[in-house]
Amino acid sequence: MILSYKEQKCKTPKESVASALFMVYAKERKKGGIDLEQGICAFTGHRPGHFAFGYEQGHPDCVRLKHAIGQAVSILIQQGVTTFISGMAQGVDLWAAREVLRQKAENPTLRLIAAQPCADQARRWPQAARREYEDILTVCDERFCLYERYTHFCMMERNRWMVDRSGILLAVYDGSAGGGTAATVRYAQSKQREIWLLDPDTLCLVALTPPEKQISFDDTFLSGQTV
Repeated sequence: MILSYKEQKCKTPKESVASALFMVYAKERKKGGIDLEQGICAFTGHRPGHFAFGYEQGHPDCVRLKHAIGQAVSILIQQGVTTFISGMAQGVDLWAAREVLRQKAENPTLRLIAAQPCADQARRWPQAARREYEDILTVCDERFCLYERYTHFCMMERNRWMVDRSGILLAVYDGSAGGGTAATVRYAQSKQREIWLLDPDTLCLVALTPPEKQISFDDTFLSGQTV
């Protein structure tokens, strides 16, 4: 069953099946610089069309959500995460990638990996979105592209590729049962990854960890204060 926590604001979901420790250690070192012994976090989240504000980047709700993502990234860094993987989709993926790059300007040890499902991912995007996409690809630390052209399964394979190489998944997720974000959360659960859920409606962040490491934030999260 997919996690749903919208009924209880800022409380842990009743069915928390993600019980992995903060770090996931692996004996095998991956090629291309990715080492699972490092703190690695992958992003997943909804595209702009899923939100009420749509593609209106300057909408107050969009600005607040981006700020919350930035706060979540900051907390992950404080917890020891140094590498972030973005699937480079419009919406949460690009917002999160941009936030990592912003914080990397003050903390050069951070790394951003771009995981493209296909080389023509942004082919049909609006010009402004394509420009941001290309800008991020230009400055990211590593770039992995699964397919030369779009296929019906490349997005799903991209999502699994990211989870397989990460110890943590930061999901900007409203609890809806369908879509790629829900499928990625389910896959991360099956792999016993640690999952941090950021509700885009309440801006509540819940880290699904062992009870003694439970982290939860209420509205003070927006001001950067933890409880």
